[in-house]
Amino acid sequence: MKKTSTKKTPKAAGRKPQAAKKDVLLERADKVVKKDNGTLLKIFGPSYKVSAILNEAMNEARAAETGLPVAKVLEVLKVGDRWCIRREWIEGETLADVMENDRKHLAKYLKQFVAIQCEIFSKTSERMGNLADKLDKQISASPLPKETRYDLHMKLQSFPRGKALCHGDFNPTNVIITPKGDWRVIDWSHVRLGDPLADVARTYLLFWLSGHIAAAEKYMALACEALKAKLPDVQKWLPIVAAAESSRDQSPKNHELLLHWASVVDIE
Repeated sequence: MKKTSTKKTPKAAGRKPQAAKKDVLLERADKVVKKDNGTLLKIFGPSYKVSAILNEAMNEARAAETGLPVAKVLEVLKVGDRWCIRREWIEGETLADVMENDRKHLAKYLKQFVAIQCEIFSKTSERMGNLADKLDKQISASPLPKETRYDLHMKLQSFPRGKALCHGDFNPTNVIITPKGDWRVIDWSHVRLGDPLADVARTYLLFWLSGHIAAAEKYMALACEALKAKLPDVQKWLPIVAAAESSRDQSPKNHELLLHWASVVDIE
C-alpha cells in the first residue's frame, strides 16, 4: 500500500511565519515594534530593565502633558514574559518618507521640521531629568581614551544645562504627517530637559550618520536662523553629542566617524 506523507511542503510551511510578521514594523535582537489591534505595541527583551521601561512610559506621558501632539501611552503590560508599552496608533507617513518622495521640496520640509522642533523647545516639565546628566553618563561609557573623556566631561560642565524640552532623537523618521496634514512626534524614550543647541547638534549628527550630508547642512542653517543662534555655539556641542552617540551600537563606518568628531574638535 502506498504511504501518504503528512509533511508540509516548504511553501505551505512558510506561510504562517510570513503572516505572523506582516504587522511587525521594527525587529531587533531585543526589541519588537508591531501594529496590534489598532494600536502600537513595543515589546522589550530581557536585557531591558523594568525600571527603564517604566521610565520610558513616564517620560512619554510627561511629554504629552505639555500639550504637544504626541502618540499617547495607553498602558504598560506584560505579554507572556515580556514587558510592553502600548501606544496610540498614528495614521500617516513619516516626514522621512515624504521628503524622500518629494526631493525637490526638501527645503520646505526641513523648514517645517525645524518649526516642529522649535515648538518642542518652547515646552518644559518639572518632573523630567536633565540632558546634561544623560550625556555625562554616555561619555563615560564611550570607547574614547580616558584623557579625551575627561576633557569632554569638563567641557560639558561649562555648558548651560537648560530647561527646554529636548526630544533626544529628533529626526524625520520620528515625525508623522497625518492624512489631514497635521504632525505628530513619536518615540520620546530619550526626552530630557536641556539646552536646545545640544538637541540641534544631535539632529545634525543624525542626518550625517544617515548619509544625508546636504540635508544636514541645510538643517543646521535653518535651525540657527530659527533659534537666533550662532553656528559656533551649536558646533561646540558636536564633540559632546558625538562621544555620547559612540556609546551606542553603530556601524563600523559611523563608529569611526563619531570617534573622529569627538576627538579632533578643540577642547576649550
